[in-house]
Amino acid sequence: MINKKALKNLEKMGYFVRHPKKLFPKKHRMKRIFLSLCGLGIICALFLGIYTIYLFLTLPNPENFGDRVVAQTTKIYDRTGETLLYEIHGDEKRTVLKLEEIPNRVKGAILAIEDAEFYQHPAFDWKGIVRAFITNLKTGKFSQGGSTITQQLVKNAFLTNEKTITRKIKEVILAIKMEKNYSKDEILELYLNQVPFGSNAYGIQAASQNYFGKDAKDLTVAEAATLAAMLQAPSYYSPFGNHKQELLDRKDYVLERMEQYNYIDEQEMKIAKKQELNFTQKFDGIRAPHFVMYVKEYLEEKYGTEYVETGG
Repeated sequence: MINKKALKNLEKMGYFVRHPKKLFPKKHRMKRIFLSLCGLGIICALFLGIYTIYLFLTLPNPENFGDRVVAQTTKIYDRTGETLLYEIHGDEKRTVLKLEEIPNRVKGAILAIEDAEFYQHPAFDWKGIVRAFITNLKTGKFSQGGSTITQQLVKNAFLTNEKTITRKIKEVILAIKMEKNYSKDEILELYLNQVPFGSNAYGIQAASQNYFGKDAKDLTVAEAATLAAMLQAPSYYSPFGNHKQELLDRKDYVLERMEQYNYIDEQEMKIAKKQELNFTQKFDGIRAPHFVMYVKEYLEEKYGTEYVETGG
């Protein structure tokens, strides 16, 4: 039997005495650990809250996002206005379309695979974030982000591609600000005109011309699903690269998602899966070079080289 009084006397005399566990019952130790963890959690939550408020106040407000000038290509046609002779562009090939100019099958393909509940959830999808968080814990790396279309739009415009918690918080805050200033249709239009499809093609119109040699309004269901399938990793899923079969498999998955969310019916899905796709690399050479170079030189003298490459 341990003499508690003797232990206290030894401590008063300057001796260090390790208290036997029986002097501190297990339930008391567990309580102290629990309280310590609660305190640590409160401190972390407080810090996170203050940091979030700071970011909300300091991050840019995208209220004029729709008015900003995005790079568009300048096109030189023949006298009929139908044959494209040359396309002048910088790092980004882009032709901006209004939302009503983009067919529902194209919008449906991209929504089905990128953000199926875009019109139902707010700026961020908390279910998607939780799902991505659990997946990241299982894999041990920050591989998924659960981003909505609004989050993807602000990330490409204001942030980098670094995969960190800080960037994700910034992304959510900017998305909330974005949806305060713009309707869902406006955000979708901005996204469809700015999202990268690889090979310097930005936006659905440039992608359609780049990979199928046609306007977005003329895309079939299968072609629309193929472009939507490329968005996850445009370089990897390029039809001109080494992963064409993976692209076609993912295209079929997009079609199944489109049927699941009622953008197409089962019969349309089956037909689209069987459709043979004809990829055509866009012609980037010069037709009628003397005429084209004369026009290009004239435009650059009048407007400047940078404006001709980006002004559309």
